[in-house]
Amino acid sequence: MADRVAPKGYSLAQIVLHWTIAALVVVQLLVNEDIQDAFKDRTDGEPFEGETGALVHITVGLTILGLAALRLIIRFTRGVPEPHDTNPVVVNWLGHGAHVLLYAFLLAMPLTGAIAWFTGIELSAELHELGRLILIPLILLHALGALAEHYVFRTNSLARILKSEPPQT
Repeated sequence: MADRVAPKGYSLAQIVLHWTIAALVVVQLLVNEDIQDAFKDRTDGEPFEGETGALVHITVGLTILGLAALRLIIRFTRGVPEPHDTNPVVVNWLGHGAHVLLYAFLLAMPLTGAIAWFTGIELSAELHELGRLILIPLILLHALGALAEHYVFRTNSLARILKSEPPQT
């Protein structure tokens, strides 16, 4: 099988998924306290009365899981642009590592949250909460890295995730 040529940019689907998942993660952070309260109530034996914030958190979390899985499928089938060879090697290495971690968290967070919510397993809830404390700085580093590539290293990395590239023929 011949090696596939990496695309020059991201597809419209990849870009829409990237920004949709990013927005949904922000929603998750905004309704985090609601789901924590609802989970505590459930573990204390109180009935769940369908608090809106908790229901939003559950629904959005499962949506993120599905969209992240779809994004990974597209990533593996279509490919992604190569890192810029003008960047220092460590920058590209850190960028790759950040992407691997982000995908891992986009899958692990909804899974640990769902396991905690639907089974009441406290360890899963604790892992979910610990994951949140790691995910937030990871997202900030990802955003800072994109800005650094654009403004410091003068690459088109930021532009690639804002404007789609037509498929190569």
